[in-house]
Amino acid sequence: MRCHAMRSCITPLSATGHPDGGQPIDPLTPDSVRAMPPKHTMPGKHVARAALLTWAAFAGSAYAAVAVLQPPRQVAASEPLHITLLYSDDDTKPLTVTVPRTLNVTLTTGDRPPMPLELVREPNVPDTVHLRAGQYRKVRFSAAWPDAARGEVRIDPVGFDASPTLVSLDRGPKQATDIAAAHAQSEATTPAQAAAAATAVGAPTSTGDALAKSATTTTDTLASADRGVLSRISYFEPMYFAAGTNGDTNARFQLSFKYRILTPDDLRSKAFLDNLYFGYTQTTIWDLSADSRPFRDTSYEPQVFYSIPDTGWHSPLFTRMGFMGGIGHESNGKAGDDSRSINTVFVRPTWEFGDIASYHFVVSPKIYYYLGKSSNPDIADYRGYVDLLVKYGSPDGWQLATTLRKGNKHWYGSVDTQLTYPLAKLLGDKWGGYLWVGYFNGYGEDILDYNQRQHWIARIGYSISR
Repeated sequence: MRCHAMRSCITPLSATGHPDGGQPIDPLTPDSVRAMPPKHTMPGKHVARAALLTWAAFAGSAYAAVAVLQPPRQVAASEPLHITLLYSDDDTKPLTVTVPRTLNVTLTTGDRPPMPLELVREPNVPDTVHLRAGQYRKVRFSAAWPDAARGEVRIDPVGFDASPTLVSLDRGPKQATDIAAAHAQSEATTPAQAAAAATAVGAPTSTGDALAKSATTTTDTLASADRGVLSRISYFEPMYFAAGTNGDTNARFQLSFKYRILTPDDLRSKAFLDNLYFGYTQTTIWDLSADSRPFRDTSYEPQVFYSIPDTGWHSPLFTRMGFMGGIGHESNGKAGDDSRSINTVFVRPTWEFGDIASYHFVVSPKIYYYLGKSSNPDIADYRGYVDLLVKYGSPDGWQLATTLRKGNKHWYGSVDTQLTYPLAKLLGDKWGGYLWVGYFNGYGEDILDYNQRQHWIARIGYSISR
């Protein structure tokens, strides 16, 4: 048999029982799998369906499906990270499959860059596994949690196509007890069992209050009706606060986030609606030399855009290509002669060159067209139509990012450079964010003064994201 479509060759799998599989061959059959109850009533710590199909291997006329079992939602840092693969022979003929000795993943936590981690196969599993028709075999891979892994941790498989998963890592003094109680609460089938488990974990029992209920099931305290708000929010442009002086002393700070409007079933989806975002950036210049220390100007920038970090386009010239495109508004919220406002439509391709896990180059031109600029009709003379961002650095090291603008007239334009370095490397793993050093020279650091040349200025401060 030769398979021509992944969907016709592989069907979703379900598994239950001990996460180690117990016996060398799991005596499950396709009929027994289909007869299992829904996952919310299935017993065991690894109660989950094998939802992430990754690849198919062929041997003669037989084939094997390999699935990743969803790990527990909450795990203790004192216990190793376990990832279980489920091998199955869904054909009518026996099959021999090769099992890798190690499994590579990356861990992303908070504002830290992705950390590579190698998991080792359990020792009682041979390099090859023989499956009879309809048989299943679970293979577990394990590794100790890195010290830098904290809080919500995203696990991305490396080297095969599988969606990422999220776990909550507990480093508290009673982590093992708390995790066991949380698992008992999630598997409770009666109100008395749920109340007893909630008491053991020190969490409030359900009283109908959405915030109280969400506190027992998620770390997102802004959740309501069990839908986490923060799960859809992520960093957008850099966020920082920095101060400096050159003639006058002032500070510049920026807040920025993006909100994913629709959460797709498959996080790898490239569909338009699955990757549609609302973004907001606010940048303020704070005059620290004036008597009342006022904010000199603030730019408000809401945007709606489509964005994917990897288009899937490959070339010998670059490692990865991303894309963003949408519409945006920028204004300073003032009236009269100080009013500034523009509307734009833009596209932003991003190319990465070199090893993206180490030091590499990023080139990202933002190309835009003005849909409206009535309060500042000559702004293109000073800003032009392109913001060229060039970066060099490492996800876990220093990074130099420079944005260049060239106006349509004369040599109007600007240079905005930001150097960042992780504070965790300076002060220890518990620290988040970055040391931030910036330099600006040219026109239009704020939209109010887009047509005035200011003194160059260097600043130093703290960055949450870069």
